[in-house]
Amino acid sequence: MSSIASRSPKKSPKKSKVKSPLSKSKTMKQQTFSTAYYQDVGLTENSVEIDHLKTVIVSLKQKADVADDIQQELDTKTTMLRQCEQARNELQDKYEGLINETDEQAKKTQEYQAKILVRLEFLEKENQMQKSEIQNLKMNFDNTTQIKINIDEELKNSKQHIVELEAQKAELKKQLTIASDYLIEQDDKVHKANKTSLELLDHLKDAELEIETLKDYIVELKHRIAVYIPVESDSVDAKLAEYINNYPERNRLKVMFMRESSGIYQFGTRKIFVKVEQDKIIIRVGGGFLTIDEFLDIYTPLEIEKLERKSPLKKFSEKVAVQKTCIGREIREDSPIRSPARSPKRGSPTGKRSPMRRTSPKKGGSPLKK
Repeated sequence: MSSIASRSPKKSPKKSKVKSPLSKSKTMKQQTFSTAYYQDVGLTENSVEIDHLKTVIVSLKQKADVADDIQQELDTKTTMLRQCEQARNELQDKYEGLINETDEQAKKTQEYQAKILVRLEFLEKENQMQKSEIQNLKMNFDNTTQIKINIDEELKNSKQHIVELEAQKAELKKQLTIASDYLIEQDDKVHKANKTSLELLDHLKDAELEIETLKDYIVELKHRIAVYIPVESDSVDAKLAEYINNYPERNRLKVMFMRESSGIYQFGTRKIFVKVEQDKIIIRVGGGFLTIDEFLDIYTPLEIEKLERKSPLKKFSEKVAVQKTCIGREIREDSPIRSPARSPKRGSPTGKRSPMRRTSPKKGGSPLKK
């Protein structure tokens, strides 16, 4: 709205009165009548004019009072108009502020409406999802009811199975008592077998000590005497004896050369051919030839391994293993689960002393009996 400009009140100009000829004639008649009247009354013209002026002055005073009243009223009206103008301007400002506020409020309401629409769309989607979930839950509920029915049937079957298992449990308890009695008996037998095995181990240790003393004595004898004595008429045998007797590390010569004929020797379990070329000992092995050093490095460990397999200590340990096998067979035959009616065929081995005696080596003498 456009502001209304304040206007100061303007006095309207007085209109000049133009007297018509009729009015002039009327006034002339009135004056002549008044003069004639005043002359009749006995008043002079000056007094009449004075009276007329008095009446004019009174009327002018009245008009001046009326004009003052009008001026005062006009001043009050102008002040009121100014106040109204100020109030109108204030109202105009308030109105414009309200318009701006309403515009902002409208924008906010539009934004809020847009948010509400988005929220409504989201809620509709959630509602659809919840409806689908409710349908799925209904289907799951139906499935759970069916599963519950199946579980009830399985529970009945499991109860019957539990009754059967209880019967089997009682039977197993009976078998367990029988097996426990059998295990107690077997523990006694195992204890006895352990005693015999300990005694056999003691005998084995005694035999090992005796073998060690014999080995030490043999080594001592080897250091005292010549290791190999050659045949005088055989040059190859003499060269071999010279090599063996002068060998720096006699501990490595654990397998000896046994002469059978000229150039033919037995080395452990192997028969070899020996010859001398350019003052060197050559040994034929298979289709090729080796020097004696190469031959000893290759074939000495193999022959030692073969001899250890055939040693009496090895045979003794195998005998102990056979006795343990017999004890195990007796335990299997006495099992009440496999054949409770069987009786043991063999008894546990008796704890006899070993015929081998432990002898301590004497200083400077042989531990062997003469």
